[in-house]
Amino acid sequence: MDQAGQVKLLVFNIAGEEVAALLNQSQAVGQYNLSWDGRNKAGAVVGNGVYFMVLQQPSGKTIRKVIVLK
Repeated sequence: MDQAGQVKLLVFNIAGEEVAALLNQSQAVGQYNLSWDGRNKAGAVVGNGVYFMVLQQPSGKTIRKVIVLK
């Protein structure tokens, strides 16, 4: 994090539906590690496929593709 402020880390499926919200809180400047256990909001394991991790922070938005294979 290069700027302090509200940070959200969301997971979306290929259809653009939100699968999970991993983080939604104020963060200080610094480096952080966060992992996703492959579960959706209901706690069920997601299926194989492509997912998108969207990091929203005060300095902008970053999107990364994740492929889940079991």
